[in-house]
Amino acid sequence: MKQAILLVLLLLNVIITYSQIANDTVDLSEFEVVSSANPVKFNNISRTLHIITRDEISSAPVSSIDELLKIYGGIDIRTRGSMGVQSDISFRGGSFDQGLVMVNGISLNDPQTGHHNLSQTIDIEDVDKIEIFEGPGTRWFGANSFSGGINIISNKPSTRSISLSLKGGQHGYINGKVKGSYKLGNIINSTSAGIKRSGGYITNTDFNIININHSSHYNTRNGDIAINLGLLDKGFGANSFYTPKYPNQYEHIRTYFTSVAFETGLKVKFSTVAFWRRNNDRFELFREDKNWYVKQNEVYINQADTAGFPAPNGLYPYKGHNYHRTDIIGVDAAIRFNSFMGNTSISLGLKSESIVSNVLGEPMPDTVFIAGTDGYYDKSKRRNNANISINQFYSFNNISVSAGLSLFHNNEFGTHISPGIDIGYFINEYLKIFANANQAIRLPTFTDLYYQGPTNISNPNLKPESSISTEVGIKFFNNHFNASISGYYRMGSNIIDWIKYSPEEKWQSANLSKLNTYGFSLSANKRFSKGVFNYAGIKYSWLNSEKDNTDIISLYAMDFLTHNLNLFLSHDIIEKLSTTWTTTIQKRNGSYIDYGTGRETQYATVVLLNVKLLYQLNNFEFSVSGSNLLNKKYYDIGNIQQPGLWIIGGVKIKISK
Repeated sequence: MKQAILLVLLLLNVIITYSQIANDTVDLSEFEVVSSANPVKFNNISRTLHIITRDEISSAPVSSIDELLKIYGGIDIRTRGSMGVQSDISFRGGSFDQGLVMVNGISLNDPQTGHHNLSQTIDIEDVDKIEIFEGPGTRWFGANSFSGGINIISNKPSTRSISLSLKGGQHGYINGKVKGSYKLGNIINSTSAGIKRSGGYITNTDFNIININHSSHYNTRNGDIAINLGLLDKGFGANSFYTPKYPNQYEHIRTYFTSVAFETGLKVKFSTVAFWRRNNDRFELFREDKNWYVKQNEVYINQADTAGFPAPNGLYPYKGHNYHRTDIIGVDAAIRFNSFMGNTSISLGLKSESIVSNVLGEPMPDTVFIAGTDGYYDKSKRRNNANISINQFYSFNNISVSAGLSLFHNNEFGTHISPGIDIGYFINEYLKIFANANQAIRLPTFTDLYYQGPTNISNPNLKPESSISTEVGIKFFNNHFNASISGYYRMGSNIIDWIKYSPEEKWQSANLSKLNTYGFSLSANKRFSKGVFNYAGIKYSWLNSEKDNTDIISLYAMDFLTHNLNLFLSHDIIEKLSTTWTTTIQKRNGSYIDYGTGRETQYATVVLLNVKLLYQLNNFEFSVSGSNLLNKKYYDIGNIQQPGLWIIGGVKIKISK
């Protein structure tokens, strides 16, 4: 990787050189980073933060939010299914359960499992920008903002328009979407609906995804009201998703979301939002379909094959699918104001998380049959969270200080206080050094607590995990260029992972006593207003983790990206025709047991090259994109093969009034 590091430094020098001679009308330092508690300008934040803008989203050679995060976010996205089917998100070596996912400032982590955190109802074409913060955010957003997070900001309709798009490509891929913005009285609305499907790049990787979104904005004398509604329905072949021993897995997820937000005030600003998210999950270890397994007399059969598990006295038959339904219901409220002490923000969050299932939770007094199936819920669990955050921002001369704490209470796990402080010093108008120290906690998911199966043992006595993170760095920003480099150290306690002491044992969820993670990251992003270049960027990170007990076998904690390099460049070819190139180079720590050979296999270095050609003519857009142009065979997760070369073409028409 020495060559990769030298390449990083060379490209960083080139970008900085261009930044000194080019002009731009976009002031990156004036971007406002949004949260329900305390919107802050980009240059006042004394921590590592990235923003993916709408221009970058529209020109990126991607078809889903997880693909966008992988090449532009500089974070670890471990993909199981393609095109947004399912991916795990990880920040700074944290697990897929330790990162926070927000939509318009609302925390929406799924309490069942982090595998569903990116299954949100917002589609990539409905996104205005994505904010990515690295490091803990518990003192702002409450529990589960452990190692980093993202905030997905949706578009706000401003004109009357309608757009239609259609894409198609290899592996029977088709993607159609219609979106309209319109005004009813004083209410501005936007409604979109899309469908995305494919026959799959290998056996049992097909998918069918439906996404519907609606938003309404109403400006009154007393304040602004925003309403959001969303539906995500996706069914997909889950080839080897959770175990390579049974490749004919299938999963169907249906997610509902609604929120109502209100904001008012000039000098003293008050905001509140009420929200609800429901996620229905049906997992089939043996796929039930006329072309797969069909249930006959309480047994699932595929021609001469009976679905089941080896047992001493023969075959133990597969009894049926796993059903889960999780609900998140909550309300957040915040007040912020300026005084001689600076900017003060106080927020309160109340949230109820619940699950009904036939696998996860505690026994129910009565069973509940699931409509449209032969399954039933016989287990459930509910927990309630309350969080109060108080944060103060103050600047004097060239120094800025942000300090505060979160007081979090859960009816199962008690009360936790998470303080933190961020300090910045402006060397000049464009250059800033910073340091921060913050504490964070994460609650175990319902899967952590209750899942057990042929190879797993549950542990309902898990404790929340906690950490103390420190970071130092330097930032450069002006009206066309920003760059940063930082180093960090995270001391983790009671870290939750699935472990065992010998290969023959079952996996059991447990609290590791200590897991310390350290590393550094650098990034640079340049936007151009003249010449052939549109924007260019680079992100690189290196990290390492150390656990105090080296005798245990860990399932997740040590499979982190040691090296992660992302390069992207957008430029014009001729008038109205532009292209965007992205390159990702990753080296993952750890290994997996190759199911075909039975051998321990180290993760290989992955090099991915993607491109998109975009031609814009009046109200029309024509595009051709290619992912994995080098047609590399690679794995983000052991034994789950990712797609090779995939070409997609599309057309979009937009009419504004």
